[in-house]
Amino acid sequence: MNEHLIIPENIKEILNNVESISLSLAELPLQEHPKLTQFQRSIRVLDIDAKSEQQFISFRYKQILKDKETGADINISLPSPEWVIYKDTWSYLRDSSNNPVELPLAEPTEEVRTDKVKIQSYKYMLWLLKNNKTGFTELLASYLDEFVKDHKDQLDKLS
Repeated sequence: MNEHLIIPENIKEILNNVESISLSLAELPLQEHPKLTQFQRSIRVLDIDAKSEQQFISFRYKQILKDKETGADINISLPSPEWVIYKDTWSYLRDSSNNPVELPLAEPTEEVRTDKVKIQSYKYMLWLLKNNKTGFTELLASYLDEFVKDHKDQLDKLS
């Protein structure tokens, strides 16, 4: 394609990196599988289906096991519970250190004086991305953490 150009080494490196990039959207590490501790485990995000008018995001992914010594993928089928963010899914507003923002209650009780600020997930994700508050991979990692907490038992099952 670019044979007619004199390409400097730094540009060749970029072109080679682009050409060899993984086609998955992200691969994010997970804790070891409780029964398959000899392997590293990750989630490979394959597709994202976002519907802006419906405020809906669905992630298609698969769990990946890799040999700790060779790094080779191991072909063991592991469950993939549905990973979806709906219009009425809520997240916690986070500060610059990624900690949930907690504020005083308008009407505190003796037991509870503060609570975390909730925000609609779909709109919050868009706001974070559009305002350069986070990168795509960091955003996925943050939502993956919540997803794994909610679905740990399902993710740890052996098919």
